[in-house]
Amino acid sequence: MNSALRILTVAAVASGALLAVQAPAQATPWPEKRMADNATHTYCITGGGWTSARRTSAVWGMNRLAGTTDMSAKYESCSIQSDVVWRTKNLEAAVRGRTKCTRLLGPKCDSATIWMDFPQLAKGTDDWYDYRKTAVHEIGHTIGFGHHASGSHKCAMYEGEVPSRSIVWRSFTAHDRSHINSSY
Repeated sequence: MNSALRILTVAAVASGALLAVQAPAQATPWPEKRMADNATHTYCITGGGWTSARRTSAVWGMNRLAGTTDMSAKYESCSIQSDVVWRTKNLEAAVRGRTKCTRLLGPKCDSATIWMDFPQLAKGTDDWYDYRKTAVHEIGHTIGFGHHASGSHKCAMYEGEVPSRSIVWRSFTAHDRSHINSSY
């Protein structure tokens, strides 16, 4: 009887320890920013400073959105109707990219501009991955996401330099994709 009681006591203590160290789930609120006006994200790339590698990162990000969610992305010539206008710009220190809603349609964003600071993105290592992570990150702002805390989960909405070459940093989480898919 004593050994059975000891086993139960040890099991109870071990179970309690496991429960105590589990972090609570960190769901991201939705939307954190203005949502896009529809499920089709038309885009264009304009202005100077777009090398082939830089242009490819913007296209890759738009294709990543279309390939992993119910949204679609369509390249077009820049016009007043473009949902996303990609530009390059030297931003203030340590800022890698910026997104701004440039035309509202009621509570939604009808058009946004994304600025990429490629000289800033080229600092550090893994530039190819960083360009793409930042592209997906800025696209996330155009569809309703804010910055996600580093402790919440690993995804493109984490602010800052790409921590590793893992695809998670160039992706939206399954939780985030469910928000996108149910909204667009």
